[in-house]
Amino acid sequence: MMNRRDLERHLQAFFDGTLEDEHFAALQEVLRRDPEARACYREYLHLHHLLSFRAKGPDRLPADLLEEIMPPAPPVRFPRRGRWMLAAAAVVALLATLAGSMMAWRQSQRPPLRYTASPGTDISVTSELAPTGQRAQGPFLEPGSQLEIGDGTMELEFSSGVRGIVRGPASFRLYRKDLLELERGTAWFHVPEKAADFKVSTPDLILKETGAEFGVIADPAFLSEVHVFHGSIEATSRHGRRTSKRVGAGTAQAAEDTGEWQEIPVRRGRFLTSLPGVEPESNVIVSKESSPVDRAYENEASADDLLTGIVPLTTGWKLQNNASPLELTDGIHGAGFQKVQGDMVQGAWTTVGATAEYRLGIGPNGAGYNITMIRSLADWENVGFGNQAWTMEVKPVGRDWMPLASVVYDPLPAQLTSGGSTKVTVTGKDGRLAQGIEAIKVTAGRVPGSVQHGFVWRELDVFGAPADVPVTGSGRE
Repeated sequence: MMNRRDLERHLQAFFDGTLEDEHFAALQEVLRRDPEARACYREYLHLHHLLSFRAKGPDRLPADLLEEIMPPAPPVRFPRRGRWMLAAAAVVALLATLAGSMMAWRQSQRPPLRYTASPGTDISVTSELAPTGQRAQGPFLEPGSQLEIGDGTMELEFSSGVRGIVRGPASFRLYRKDLLELERGTAWFHVPEKAADFKVSTPDLILKETGAEFGVIADPAFLSEVHVFHGSIEATSRHGRRTSKRVGAGTAQAAEDTGEWQEIPVRRGRFLTSLPGVEPESNVIVSKESSPVDRAYENEASADDLLTGIVPLTTGWKLQNNASPLELTDGIHGAGFQKVQGDMVQGAWTTVGATAEYRLGIGPNGAGYNITMIRSLADWENVGFGNQAWTMEVKPVGRDWMPLASVVYDPLPAQLTSGGSTKVTVTGKDGRLAQGIEAIKVTAGRVPGSVQHGFVWRELDVFGAPADVPVTGSGRE
């Protein structure tokens, strides 16, 4: 009888093509007699399949998780030609013997993931098991499947009992029944206690949990975020120092590029927990302009918008060379580097994840402010600092924060000798962008190619007026 350790060692050598012929007969016999050994073989076969399609393209499986599921390989020995041919023939024989039973076993298993899309959701599903370009059939995903969501929302039901809601645009891959890589998107998950060791990976972090409700946001231009609503999860950064952190209920963390963690406000309102009956149509219109000329939009900075004169609550900005987030809303575009003595950077110098929160207040009518337009100007002489990437949240009076706009605009080259300007304008389709707002928060994103992914934000202007809602003795109407 072969023990588990010897079985795994022989299976590893078998798939590596290094199993000695005298051990092959013993392996074949134990697989024929022992159901548990055959189950172990199927696990190795699946792992071998994963490694095979990884070798065909970019390395998408996180190294941390690969090390976790991949057993140590024995030393590789190179058999003589005769032994190699015999081992190869034995491999073919074993695969032929087990092919029928493997197919029957696969068909008898419940699919690891079923999905349901809300009406109008744009999706595309492909599988590594299917020929290139062939779409998978049916509302199920097998390991190796990739799913893309354009506009819309999707519900995920795992055979383990895990449930998730993913909002597009999104892209994710199912590696195993308990391992999902979210490359991009906003997703909510409920993991029951019985679904031990369910994991979610993003380009920035790995989440391991048993019995938790949480949300995760992944976007290449911004820091990955995890928001925990019930239970707790273990979060590990995939960058820098690769630190791990236990994130508890009612808290949220963002994974910084250094491998450290940044505490952020928990935002339940950013996640859906059920499919919407009808996908809401966005009211936001984003227009973008760029110029290779430095300071091309310097005359468009406003000194009388809603943010003028407000001192924001800030985190994470670079303050070298007299750069300051206070200059983001001062109504002055600013000159180039060292053009003004004593103030070498006349603008705000971002880092990925830097924030500024502006508290408008409830206004003269107690109903906050109606926002009609946002204008953002970035500019610099070189290194891609004239591009821009940011998100904006707004807080209606007496309610929770909600996302308003997300911008990634990088038309300017990042070479040391290239500079220029960008302008982004955000409006609403009906002329009304956001209603009854008492606070605004911006978070700087990641500009591809620029130094440390930052940019020089010259001006952020938010236009609008007090919400005109009559106030009676019984409160707002």
